[in-house]
Amino acid sequence: MSMKKQLPNIIICGTPGVGKSDLGQQLRSSNKSLKYININDLAKKNKFIVEYDEENQCDILDDDAINDYLDEKYFQKLTPSGLVIDYHSAGIIPDNNQIHGIFVLRCNGDKLNERLKTRNYSEKKIEQIIQSETFQVCLHEACEVFDESMVHELVNETENDSKKNLEYLLNWIDRWPLTDNMD
Repeated sequence: MSMKKQLPNIIICGTPGVGKSDLGQQLRSSNKSLKYININDLAKKNKFIVEYDEENQCDILDDDAINDYLDEKYFQKLTPSGLVIDYHSAGIIPDNNQIHGIFVLRCNGDKLNERLKTRNYSEKKIEQIIQSETFQVCLHEACEVFDESMVHELVNETENDSKKNLEYLLNWIDRWPLTDNMD
């Protein structure tokens, strides 16, 4: 019988503007066996939005509904689904032993500022995002929710960084699992 290669479930997270969606979509294009899921798009499509937060200018998502959906559709399977989950916070997914790697994209404030200005965000929102990046909020949260050995920090500031990160992730996915099921 032929063994189908199992693919890990990963989260690509980081503050808005660090390049999560681009990297996730490039991964999906490079490996058609992966399933790319943008949590914001999933929430809009399935009406998993609780309300709009005027002060922070963002949707408040129904984390439980998102988790139930992912659980039902992907996590209850015996083999990993090859998910690439794109969201600013790794904490949206509880540590349910279904996630195999968390990749936190990082970007310096000046570069981030340039990128965010093209999105027509208010100065206040841009300031909040840059502050969040400066204080490594997404990285700290990923390390709180998941075992730190699963969390990988990737600088994503230049076109060259993006290419290196794509290559790194493709290799990481290709080498997975390193030890699982080999006994």
